[in-house]
Amino acid sequence: QTCALPISALTEAPVPADGGAPVPAAEGGDDEGSVFPAGAAWWGVPGALGGIVLAGLGASIGYGLTRSKTSAASDLLGETGLWVAMLGTAVFVSRRYGRGSLARDYHLAIKAKDLIWGLIALAGALVVVQGVLVGFSGTKFAGSNDQIITQQKGHELGLVIVAVLVALGAPFFEELFFRGFLRTALRRRFGAHGSVWLQAVFFGLAHFGESKTSLGNVSVVLAMFGVGVVFGYTAKLTGRLGAGMIAHCLFNLLAVALVL
Repeated sequence: QTCALPISALTEAPVPADGGAPVPAAEGGDDEGSVFPAGAAWWGVPGALGGIVLAGLGASIGYGLTRSKTSAASDLLGETGLWVAMLGTAVFVSRRYGRGSLARDYHLAIKAKDLIWGLIALAGALVVVQGVLVGFSGTKFAGSNDQIITQQKGHELGLVIVAVLVALGAPFFEELFFRGFLRTALRRRFGAHGSVWLQAVFFGLAHFGESKTSLGNVSVVLAMFGVGVVFGYTAKLTGRLGAGMIAHCLFNLLAVALVL
């Protein structure tokens, strides 16, 4: 759903008289934090480009050290470069437009009950992914993005490193960037529901190119889009990123287990 706002509201953050940080949203909901100006979302573009450059640089360093593009070192350094850009973007936008706190601006927090919410979100994500897999089964659009795991089979240390990357690193940084920064930045222009769906589109596109075949990326992107919707609504309903991070962690751990 799109929330129509006055033009002035799309270009300026609500700022108190003393020129401080933007005030919280006036609309209802369980996850209201800082409301960034609509233009804040555009910082995701240099963030993404910076992530691509740093990821490529890291992977190149890993290749130089191991002479292998599929080594765990290449994956580790490449992912680290990507995550540095994601974290840097979230921190920069928080300090420039928000209250300078990842917890207050993006609801980076976790509570005991988030474990239950995380399990519910995991079930929802699995249903969505299974639906996509069944729908594209036997077609040229069927694909998977588990190569980062499968290429480490037979390399115990590499498998452990990759498992830590996908189970701990990816859930934290991807949830912070997509469900934290991007969803928050898009909410002013597109509303609480529209921001959930739109960040999921970008989350799905971020996984383009991970399939072994070009056409296989169709099912991968659609599956990740669905997962992004589930995790986006999890953040909206719980008012925190914790449950989504738990679900994301368990989802990736399950992928590792299925490959072993």
